[in-house]
Amino acid sequence: MAINIELTWDETVTVGEVEQFITHAKSAGVDSTTVIEEITHDQDPSLHLGWRVTAQGAPAPAPGPVHEVSMPHRLMWNLHSLLEQIASGDGDVRALQAEVTSLDSDLWNALMQHVGEA
Repeated sequence: MAINIELTWDETVTVGEVEQFITHAKSAGVDSTTVIEEITHDQDPSLHLGWRVTAQGAPAPAPGPVHEVSMPHRLMWNLHSLLEQIASGDGDVRALQAEVTSLDSDLWNALMQHVGEA
């Protein structure tokens, strides 16, 4: 499926807007050889309204700030153990419900210690 990524302007374009246009285009799979089309007014082709690139994939979500949260070793070990049990089991995870609930609570509490940071 092809998708058009466009940057249009009225009078001025900022460097940030150009950067975002390029970021979206690259995340959708265009590269340095992709041709940028000019968007022109339908009734006056000499009036330039912006740029467009056609990509063959949907753009990935725009990158946002990344906040690293450390996880206590004990929680990592428990999460690994739980995932290993699920992966090697027969598909019936009902017996793991108490362990899942406990781990979920522990992870939530560890995460809440970092709320407001960054």
